[in-house]
This record gives sequence, C-alpha cells and structure tokens, in this order.
Amino acid sequence: MRELLEDLQRRQDDSLLLGGERRIERQRSAGKLTVRERVDLLLDPGSFEEIGQLASHAHTPVPKVAGKRTPADGVVTGFGRIDRRIVGVVAEDFTVLGGSVGTNNLIKKRRMVELAGRDQVPLVWLFDGAGARTDESVGEGLVPMHHFMEIAKLSGTVPQVCAVMGPVAGDSALIAAMMEFIVMVEDTAMLAAGGPPLVESATGETVGKEELGGADLHCRISGVGDNRAENDADAITQIKRFLSYLPTNAYQYPPALPRDADVQAQAQEVLREIIPENRRRPYDMYRVIELIADQDSFFEIKPDFAKMMITGFARLNGQAVGIIANQPKVMSGAITAAAGTKHRHFMDLCNAYHIPIIFLMDTPGVMTGPKSEQEAALRVGMTIAHSFAYAQVPLFTLVLHKGFGYGACAMGGYGAGQSAVLAWPTADFNAIPLESGIKAAYRADLEAAADPAALQAELESKFTDLCGAFPAAEQAKIDDIIDPAETRPRLIAALERVLMRRHKPAEPVARFGVMP
Repeated sequence: MRELLEDLQRRQDDSLLLGGERRIERQRSAGKLTVRERVDLLLDPGSFEEIGQLASHAHTPVPKVAGKRTPADGVVTGFGRIDRRIVGVVAEDFTVLGGSVGTNNLIKKRRMVELAGRDQVPLVWLFDGAGARTDESVGEGLVPMHHFMEIAKLSGTVPQVCAVMGPVAGDSALIAAMMEFIVMVEDTAMLAAGGPPLVESATGETVGKEELGGADLHCRISGVGDNRAENDADAITQIKRFLSYLPTNAYQYPPALPRDADVQAQAQEVLREIIPENRRRPYDMYRVIELIADQDSFFEIKPDFAKMMITGFARLNGQAVGIIANQPKVMSGAITAAAGTKHRHFMDLCNAYHIPIIFLMDTPGVMTGPKSEQEAALRVGMTIAHSFAYAQVPLFTLVLHKGFGYGACAMGGYGAGQSAVLAWPTADFNAIPLESGIKAAYRADLEAAADPAALQAELESKFTDLCGAFPAAEQAKIDDIIDPAETRPRLIAALERVLMRRHKPAEPVARFGVMP
C-alpha cells in the first residue's frame, strides 16, 4: 500500500506542474493566471474537490507529438463552493498543448456536464483552449454532437456561465457561445470558429485575433459575449456576482439578502426632476435605476451591446430582480433588432431562474426603416411575445414617458400578465408618436393648408390630452399613476405581494411553440 500511495502522490504532484515552467512563464508574461490559480480564485479556500486529476492523453495510431506530456489532459475539473454554494468548474489549461481538446479532455468535460445535470449544480467554464488536438482527432470519423446536446439540455435548469480568458477556437468556442453568461477578458480573449491560421488557410484572408473575435467585437458588435473584463481576476469576480443573483438550480428560488435600513428612501424626491421640462430632451435611465434599486446592487448584462436597451440584475429590498429598461439617451430608446435580441435573452434568463422582472418603459417603438427591416426587427421583436406568453415569473411595468406601438408592448403593454402596471404623470401613450400619427392621418389637410405648421400644432394640441397618463388610468389600462418619489416603495410593496406565491416549490419553466 505504501508504494501505491507514494506513486499516487507522485502522479498528483506531477499534475500540479501543468505544462512546465517555460509554458507557465509564457502564460504569466501574457498577463494571464495559470489554470490552478484561476480555480483557486474562483472557489472558496479549501473547497475544491478535483475529478480526473490523473487523466492523460489518449494513445492513438497517429505518431504522438514529440515529448508529449498532458497533466490532467489539459483541463482541470471538479467541484467546489462559491460563497458556500456548490458549483462545478471546467478550466482549460493553455500550458498543456494550448488547452486543445483531446479524447480524454472531452471525456472529462462530458463527465462534468453529466454530474452538473444529475446533481443540479451550476457549471462554470474557464476557457483558454485552441480547438481540436490534431494527433488525436485524425481518423476519428464523424465529429461528435452529443456534448452540445447535453449542454443544451441543461440550459434553464442549472446556471451555465463562462469566462473566455485566452484565444479560444473550435469546440471550446462553440461551447462558450452556448453559455448563459459570457465574460471576455480584454486583449487576451478571442472567440472564433477557427483561429487566424485556419482563416488564412480557408479564405486567404490575414486577420488578427482581436479583429477576428476579440472582446470588443463580441461584446459591442455581435453580442455573442456579454461583459468585458479587465483581467482574469475581474472576469472571475463578475462570474461570482452574476451567480449571486441566481438560485443553484431551477428547482430553487433566488437567494435574498438581509434587508438593511433603506438608505435609498432619502433620495426618492430626485426622481421628480429626472424627466426634463422639455420632453424632447433625453435623460439618463441609469440614474432612475440607481435610485430605484437597492444601493450599489445593479449588475448590468451586455452594457456595450445595443445600448438603447439596458438589462441587468439588481436587488429590491434584498430580493433579486431583473431590470429591462429603455435608454432615452440612445436613439430615444427605440427598439432595434439587436435591442430586441438582448431583451428577449435576458427575459428568458430571468424567467428560467424565477427572478421577477421590472420593465422601465420609455420608447418611441420598434425601429423602422430599410436597415431595420434588413436586420429582421419584426421577427426579432415578435420573439419577445413568445417570452411573455410563457413567462411564469412576476412582471412589473413602470411607464416613465413614451410608450408607443409594439415597442410599448415589448416593455410590458396592456394585458401582458403583470402584477403591477404603474405610470408617472409624464407618461404618453399612443399607437405611434403623435406627431407622426397626425402627419399620416391628416396628410391631405396639411398639404392643402395655408400654414401646415400651424395646423400641425393645432392638431397636436387637440389630441395631446387624449394620449397621456390620465386617460389611460380612466380606461383602466394602467393600475395607477404615481408620484415618481413613490416609485421604489410602490415596487417594493408589489414585490412583497407577489412573493406570496412562492409557497409552491420552484420548478423549471416549460416552453412550447415555434419561435418566430
């Protein structure tokens, strides 16, 4: 037994050496932590239970790479705790053959997906891998699909999140794109189906990693990534914060924090001054969120993508909530195809994990024009209708100013299943903006008028009083008009009421139908 234990210890010690000192130094010189440093930073001290530490590369008929050595086969896997809650972790090791995916490497990853699904715990992926390992993938036959399907089946059941911490291509990039929250480290992260050498081989195009799939491209333009991180430590901090709002699985409700003295109460009168006297001037919706939510609790998701739509988690009286808000400072809060995609994904995320959603409405509607139609804004917008149709989570709508057309529907229009629909006195409702509606309906009169501008102004004055908050309240299309200073206490009261429904056990949310 002693000899066996000594052999075990030797093998375990060898796996801790990763890819060797030279490769570790190269990793650090690139501004990156090693795989085991990342795992230690992610998990509570002393909580890591490693699985597959002694795994090595598969032996294949193809001549192996000279001096091939693959501690843990290039991926560290196991379970630990974040803030005392159990999570699984899959962390790629770039110092071992560039973090490439080998046969046993993939077996370890599939094992973690299997265990996370069976035991219903979140799975955190730390990506830093360069795609398939050539000498082990040659002659493998039809490329496997099963692991993508297994990961897809976990979606909405247990949280799956990731940080992209290096140049990630091929299989690992595809898995990363499936995650429910994706953080990308600036300057070091890349996500692409194939890296620059493959692109040049296939297309003849020479391209750099950042241009091909860097953090700026995916977090600002494509929307594949969610948040940027300054470095590895910041990425891990963001993952921890993201998970703090979610339950361990969809069979639980989100954790609440203790309710402290309401320091926000003193600042509520500031909300009365948020909307300018000149209603055509924009204001900053972030200031509204800051005053409504618990102090310093807002965690934004996709801050650089489709900035006319704001999405993120916050806390209200200690309870986790999702916030979906129009940003009047960007395109007046109009909903583009990108904004609709951002909205729908975040709404589905909240619904899957039982997080109540607060909609802050100020939108002139869905963006129109040739570019918008080319981007399929109509179809994207209607995917939001599917999200509302199957939403089982409490919904709240607050109309601050504009609520026009289908844009208003997407932010929680009449009959959308809300538990509270509130409006400020500044709210303005219509099928389309009044100015545009009059130009369309009275086109002939305006063209024939001696002074078209005067007639336009007269008609606008005539109809304005029919479009505000008070007519909507008179028709019972909204629940109440409130003093902006009452916004936070009214939302807290509504939230406390709807939480009474949590006497029933939580369970995953079923979805049916064919998405547009």
